[in-house]
Amino acid sequence: MRNVVIKSAVILMTITQAIAFQAPSSHRHFAALPQTRNIASISSTSLYSSNNDDEQEDSIINRFLSPKIDDAGLPLADSLIAQIVAPSFQIFYLSIFHAPRPSWLAPLFNGNNGMLYQQAQYGTLVAPTLIHGAGLAACWLAGALAAKAYDSDAFNVSGGREYGTVLTRIVQAGAFSTGLLIFSTQIDLFLEFGRYVQPGESKEIDVRLLTAIVELINDVFFEAVALTSWRIYRASLTSKAEGRPDNYDPDE
Repeated sequence: MRNVVIKSAVILMTITQAIAFQAPSSHRHFAALPQTRNIASISSTSLYSSNNDDEQEDSIINRFLSPKIDDAGLPLADSLIAQIVAPSFQIFYLSIFHAPRPSWLAPLFNGNNGMLYQQAQYGTLVAPTLIHGAGLAACWLAGALAAKAYDSDAFNVSGGREYGTVLTRIVQAGAFSTGLLIFSTQIDLFLEFGRYVQPGESKEIDVRLLTAIVELINDVFFEAVALTSWRIYRASLTSKAEGRPDNYDPDE
């Protein structure tokens, strides 16, 4: 009986010493857990803030306020194509097929002196074309900024790159520009009639709306042909060193 008590006491003391020996390490282990969670939370917070910074830098507002333009001459070239080349090509095409002239091609009038340009004089269509083309160019520039069409990726095919990104940016910019052009046409009709008009109200309104729709389709089509052709040609120039801007690396 005495041996059993002694053995029991020895076992109890051994267990007590083992618990006492492991307790500090257990405390250290549990004490380290909150620090691990804090580090994880700090790292996740920094990653979240970094993602927010990237989203803010890529927001639609910053694309207009702080645009990235890798080729400083590209916006000017786009403006010339959209304002002069595309409307002139449209007039030339309609004249060949003896189609009706667009309503915006009417000569300008002056309230005091009558007609600004006489019909018999040359250059009577230059001013209306430039004025209408300026609106089209403004729509395209806004769409190009929204689609980041002035980044090097939008016109860079060097280093084995394909034309997929180039065409994607063109389509995105064109979609945004078309939306602006449709909205501008609606505003123009509202200012012309002084109210919102719908088809079927009268014969005059139906003719005016049909004319606006046809002119809108023509503007979108000829602008798309001219700007897409120019953008693809501009991208093809980057395959050679002399066609690349000096301020960007084609391998980026």
